Formats: sequence, structure tokens, C-alpha cells
Amino acid sequence: MIIKGKYNSAQVFVDSLDHGSYEQIQKLCDQDFLRDSKIVIMPDVHVGKGSTIGTTMTIHDKVVPNLVGVDIGCGLIVLKLKERAIDYKKLDEVIKRQIPSGFSIRNTRHNNTTKLQIDNLIAKDHVDLDRGYLSLGTLGGGNHFIEINENTNHEKYCVIHSGSRHIGLQIAQHYQQLAIQSMKAKDINISDDLAYLEGKLMDDYLHDMKIIQEFAWYNRQSMADEIIKGMNFKVLDSFQTIHNYIDTKEMILRKGAVSSQKDEIFILPLNMRDGSVILKGKGNPDWNYSAPHGAGRIMSRTQARKRIRLSDYQESMKGIYSSMISHHTLDEAPMAYKDGQKILNLITPTADILEHLKVTYNFKAK
Repeated sequence: MIIKGKYNSAQVFVDSLDHGSYEQIQKLCDQDFLRDSKIVIMPDVHVGKGSTIGTTMTIHDKVVPNLVGVDIGCGLIVLKLKERAIDYKKLDEVIKRQIPSGFSIRNTRHNNTTKLQIDNLIAKDHVDLDRGYLSLGTLGGGNHFIEINENTNHEKYCVIHSGSRHIGLQIAQHYQQLAIQSMKAKDINISDDLAYLEGKLMDDYLHDMKIIQEFAWYNRQSMADEIIKGMNFKVLDSFQTIHNYIDTKEMILRKGAVSSQKDEIFILPLNMRDGSVILKGKGNPDWNYSAPHGAGRIMSRTQARKRIRLSDYQESMKGIYSSMISHHTLDEAPMAYKDGQKILNLITPTADILEHLKVTYNFKAK
């Protein structure tokens, strides 16, 4: 599907599209400052803040912080484990004891805080650094999770999905506010959600964004370290996949999308019942060297809470160890997401499926 706007067109890799997403994509294509961008939208597209989730675009001399979003560097860490048999009750206890979730933070700094660069943020006076340090090694809420998955050979994987926590939100909001102020100062008529930075302000944002992306990377690694230590796991292999960021080498922005360069290994989570897929990228320029970051929502969180019955949610999760299946996590029920197989059927041009991973254990914040 091609969506045409006043200054640009977007390639959308779906057969049909909801009205809200269509309008957001067309609004992007109506922006003069994006006339030279290559805009490609992934199959898991749905309405987001500023632009749709699943947006990829090349960028040049201007950037909209809002298009990267507030959870800068959000992504997943995947650990292939030597263990085949896991005590899920013990794992649940380790996670609840060692990894704060929701809005909670740590009481003491994680050892990995020594590796952080957040003291070098240009905008450090606009963030809560102390909270940032105490947030390293914390999960957050919403669609963030810790899972044990297994492949068809019963090999186990620990998968953790989390991002840059409150400090990422603060950096994103600060720079978007600077963009809004810049537009007003230059008398440029543009909606606040698409206000952009250029020149030194753009350089400052990219500098700080990279530091926050690194924070998110270490946040996931720190949680993994706690689980490995608490469970005495042996890790055979690991990798990370991120989906809210700018690849500053290729200058490609991805909002709810992942890099799919040739032979690149990455993970695509579907939902808390159906698990994830490990893929290998094909490096397809028609797709902006990108792939979807998940299945994509078909219900907002509010809609899910209203439409999905708790009994149906509980039934859908039978056979999976989870102490978190309740009305508190109803908005994350499998039924709130698109059919994962339909997404996988569409991504053949950009990636090959290596393995399907099924969920055996799931943890989400209440």
C-alpha cells in the first residue's frame, strides 16, 4: 500500500489499514521537512504518539524526538540457556525479590551503573540522575516482560523486554519541548508533535539519545545478570534487539521497528501466549533494512480492559507458568494483539525465520 501526501509518499507493508494509522502516516507525508526521507511502515503498524508504531524513515538534517518516542532504546535481550529443566516457582521468587517492576526502583545502585554515561548527558540538569541510577536493573510496566521460551528441541531461552525507564522519558520530553520552542522562535507553523530539531540542537539530541540507548542496553543486561546469579544459569549465547532509536551510522529512525541488515539476528515477540520468533535479516533496502518489532496491537489498553473477559484471558494462558494473570494485566492479553502469523507471512522479503519460541514462563508488572 502506498500513502501519498503533499511532499512525500510512504510504503506501507499491509493489505488493510485502520483510519487512525492512515491519517498519521499521511500527516508525515504532508511535512515539507520530510520531503527527502524514505518512509517505510512495518506490518505491525498501529496508532502511536507523533507517528504510527512501525514507522521507519531515513533522516538527514532534522529530527523529531517524538518520532523516536519516550522509551528511547527500548528492546529485548535474549539469553540461550544450557538448562533444560527450570524451577519456575523459584524463578518467580528471584524476579520478584531482585527486579523492581512497574514504577518501582532499586534501593541501592546496581553494580553496572559504573558503566553508564548519564553524567555526560548534555541535558543532565533536566533529568533526575539519582532516579536514573536507581532505575538500572528495573523492568517497568505495560508490555515489558520477562519470559522463559523454548524451541522445538526444548532448548530454553530467557527473554527480557524493557527500555530506558523514567530517564528516557525525561530526555525525550525535554528535547521535544526544545523543538516546540525552536519552531515558535523561527515562526514555523507545525503541530507540536512533529516539531523538529536541527543544527546544534539536533546534535545534542543525538548525543544524549545514544547515551540513553546505552542505558537501556545495560538495564536489560543488569536484569539478566540478576536472574543468572539468582538461578545459577549457564548462558550459551546472547544478543539484544532494539526498536525505538536512530541508527546513526545508517541514519535510519525506527519507532517500533528493528534493524534487519543482511545476516543480522534479531527477535520478534508476538504475545505473552504465542512467544517469539528469531529471525535473520536479508538487508532489503525496500524495507529500509528493517522489520516489525512485534505483532502490533488491535485493541488499545482501555479497549482491552473493557472487551476481554478475565476468564478468557486465563483460559488462553493455560499451560504457561505465570503468577501475573489477573485483571491488572488484562490489557496485555494475547487477544489484544494482531494475529502473529499474519505478520510473519508478510515479512518474507526482509527476514528469514530461524526458530519459533513458545512461552513456558511469563512475568509482567501488575
